[in-house]
Amino acid sequence: LGGGLIASLNRDGDLRKIDPRKLLGDSVDELGGPYCDYIDSEAEQNSFDATCKKLHKFLISH
Repeated sequence: LGGGLIASLNRDGDLRKIDPRKLLGDSVDELGGPYCDYIDSEAEQNSFDATCKKLHKFLISH
């Protein structure tokens, strides 16, 4: 997730103006995380999405 966010920041400099907490919160939701082109298998994608779901749950509870 971090690598994907950094890559997005490098592609779009305007994202650097957004509060990092908002950028992170906008990247994960109850369905998982953003598409990552470096994930090679469905099992890896499922694991990534599960982690993003847990992060989302944590972020909305605090």
